[in-house]
Amino acid sequence: MSTGMDERTSGGGGTAPTWSPRAASWLSGTQFFVFGIAIGIMTVVWAKVVTALNLTDGVFGTAHLTLPVVGLVTLLSAKRLYRHFDHRALGIAGQAAMIGMLLTLAISTSLLGLVVAFVLAGLASALIDTATNSVFMEIENHGGRDVMNVMYAINSGGTVISALGAGALISAGVDYRWVVTGCAVLLLPVLVASFLIAYPPVDRGAAAEEDQGEQVGTRVLMRNRLFRIVFIMTVLAIAVESIVQVWSVIYVDQLLDAPIVVGGAAFALFSLMMMIGRLINAWMVRRLGVRRSFLISGGGTAVSGVVLVVAPSVALSVFAFVLMGIAIAGVQPTCLSASARVAPSHTGLVAAAMMLPAYGAFIATPTVYGWLADLTSLNTAMVLVLLSGLGIGLLALDRAVGEADRAPEPDGEPATEPATPTPASGTA
Repeated sequence: MSTGMDERTSGGGGTAPTWSPRAASWLSGTQFFVFGIAIGIMTVVWAKVVTALNLTDGVFGTAHLTLPVVGLVTLLSAKRLYRHFDHRALGIAGQAAMIGMLLTLAISTSLLGLVVAFVLAGLASALIDTATNSVFMEIENHGGRDVMNVMYAINSGGTVISALGAGALISAGVDYRWVVTGCAVLLLPVLVASFLIAYPPVDRGAAAEEDQGEQVGTRVLMRNRLFRIVFIMTVLAIAVESIVQVWSVIYVDQLLDAPIVVGGAAFALFSLMMMIGRLINAWMVRRLGVRRSFLISGGGTAVSGVVLVVAPSVALSVFAFVLMGIAIAGVQPTCLSASARVAPSHTGLVAAAMMLPAYGAFIATPTVYGWLADLTSLNTAMVLVLLSGLGIGLLALDRAVGEADRAPEPDGEPATEPATPTPASGTA
């Protein structure tokens, strides 16, 4: 097997690196920030799009499913994509698709145009997620320090800023089409910079060796115990985030009979706390370790779920969303960092595999919550948040998470490669 970072131009082993981790950090961090800006703007303008195109909620909701479905299909194609393209090519393609989506939305006057925009958005999201997370993993493997939580905090910051800014502009009478066009213009300099700054190289030597043996993919990665744990944790974390994104305003508005501005404020606070929580979690991982970070996140999420099930008042429910934002914020980025230890020579494939549960949970969970709320009530359905928090806490007690805490930060390979798992970190 390849010895990963030691034999690559991206790290040690006496070979001079062909890329700058600092420059790659700035570039990918900026890409993630403007990606967050695009997400925040989209969240705000959808209501205007529905009105402008004269769509029913059902038609819009069905069309919106195109986005995560296309994203999921793209992620499933990651292994084939990385046979022919590198991080730079995928990142540039994702940014170009995002700009195309924004411009398509700006000129669209029909449902067909909106569907095309959703297709481009799904493609952009999957490619940007894969490329940027791969680069973050490469930087962590190269320098042995956590950057994932900070980068996700930057992404959340972009979402908060743009959501507030877009809301203010539209309230002031600016047409949403000009808002999304302005966002597209904002993305252009970052796209140009992507052609100029060196990315970490894809390990072609490892890929060539795979042709002689078993290829690394999601099925092979799942043989690794740590990967299975963080994969499931990611499902639980995104389940919580998707419930809040889709249902928080409805929960506060309908269940507690509060003005819609209160529900909007609850979601804005949740997003802000996600940003703060990721910065706090970066410190916790360094000081307390991965396991304790997961335990604190799971416990805080479970407590917020209990409060939302009881739903005693508007104030306590908003507090629960704030607590949930801080608690759940660090789970996905910490899972991504931990998964990078499994196969540091294949960060692109690992990143894509780890985004599969994110997109899958985002598709399924809001629907499950809605049907459960129909059968019971909006607050009773929040038991899904409680169970997700408990699940994260229980999984954090697994021995594989403890071994990840004790493992030295890699300049090379971790203790095991997924293609040849050892009893300690392979199948249980």
